[in-house]
Amino acid sequence: MTAVCEFPLTLPRNAFTPREVPRAGDIWRLCQDAATLASIHAGWPPSRFRIENVAFVVYKMTLLHDAESAYGEVLDAQTWVSRLRRRTLCTREVRFRSGGRRIAAATQEWVHVDFETLKPRQGSLEAALAFGEIEVEPSIKMPSFDVLPGAEDDFQFDMWQTWSDPLAHANHPAYIDWCDEATSRRMLAAGLDPVLLRPIAEQVTFRSAVLPGERVTVRSRRVGRMGTDAVVLKHHLETERGPAADATSVRGLAQGDRKALVAAWD
Repeated sequence: MTAVCEFPLTLPRNAFTPREVPRAGDIWRLCQDAATLASIHAGWPPSRFRIENVAFVVYKMTLLHDAESAYGEVLDAQTWVSRLRRRTLCTREVRFRSGGRRIAAATQEWVHVDFETLKPRQGSLEAALAFGEIEVEPSIKMPSFDVLPGAEDDFQFDMWQTWSDPLAHANHPAYIDWCDEATSRRMLAAGLDPVLLRPIAEQVTFRSAVLPGERVTVRSRRVGRMGTDAVVLKHHLETERGPAADATSVRGLAQGDRKALVAAWD
């Protein structure tokens, strides 16, 4: 088995906004594809996890957006496991480049769970050997920012039945879609075009699954800024059962008065 997996990937047409750039959540989906393809390469396709009655689920992920790609652009994906602890906790790195420039970089924290209960479960020795550790470059960290408290908004919706993933809950990139929808609604109320939203970085820590039919509340507030034109937002997501996730997103505007995005939460 090769410890570092490399292969070309492209984003689907529905990943692109009216500005002809990919949404942040769809970069997250591409990271999931990279991790799954690497697992298949290591001899562990989804069907094998099903047979073993286990799964890997993401409990934390950090992603930096370095450049926006175009539809049809082939991205060079590179992924590897940087840490594996107690055959249960796995840190996977994912990088996307095009023409030598970095498009996006992510660090995923996965936990090995029982398929039925989704509670942590130690993986087999065979699986541990398949996902060997290797050090290539440092894990991704969120950028620093200046503290700037601001207004808070609530956004509520019901989880669609047809949004369920193979584990019968909301797939983890959907949480970024929800946070960006909350951000876009605030932008619209402030007279800004949500199409101009530009992702810079985000991190999500997942607390519990969101299930079909549940009412989801996204509470968003401004906590800071980067420079003068990028806003830093905290998002708390919950259902009737309790906390679902905590997220931080850093967002800018693609054009226009970029300071206006920070001011939208005054």
